Amino acid sequence: MPPPLPPLLGADELPPPVLRAAVLDGELYPVGEAFRPVDLPLDPPARAASLAGLAVHGRIIAGRTAAWVWGVGAAPALPYAVVLPHAAAVAHASPTEAEGVRVRTLRMRASDAVRLGGVPVTTPMRTAIDLLRSPEDAAGEGGAVGLVEVLARLCAIDLVDLRVELRTRSRLVGRTRALARLQVLVTR
Repeated sequence: MPPPLPPLLGADELPPPVLRAAVLDGELYPVGEAFRPVDLPLDPPARAASLAGLAVHGRIIAGRTAAWVWGVGAAPALPYAVVLPHAAAVAHASPTEAEGVRVRTLRMRASDAVRLGGVPVTTPMRTAIDLLRSPEDAAGEGGAVGLVEVLARLCAIDLVDLRVELRTRSRLVGRTRALARLQVLVTR
């Protein structure tokens, strides 16, 4: 009997054509940048681990990509979003973006990130804050308000706590926009 497959497979374990053939055979399914055996569930740690290559040199998965890790959406939005905390940016060269990856430097609290599957990801609360304050369109199901609505439901984010959290972050760029979007969400 062959040994069981590891929980995530990538090009390091098997050649890409073999991985795609296993998907066609119904043995694997794609998750982020990796593949997972069909008998294993898709959960936030597995989603995060599938994007481990993004979280290098102090980077943290954030924004819409973190929302996908927490279960919002069927596939991660491109370009992938990662942040480099301000303290880490000082220690490293300025953030360089790889193709398909958007890197931003920002100030974060230590409590704004957690490790899932060994990969740093912004917490659901911080992810909601970043989505609400983003300059991207807030309308529609795929907009910031729609994403935060789903994220709040999946991760049990209390909207009152989210408002308090936004108000305590006085130096947050886009805070006024975030509070206005949150008001739209609260009044739905």
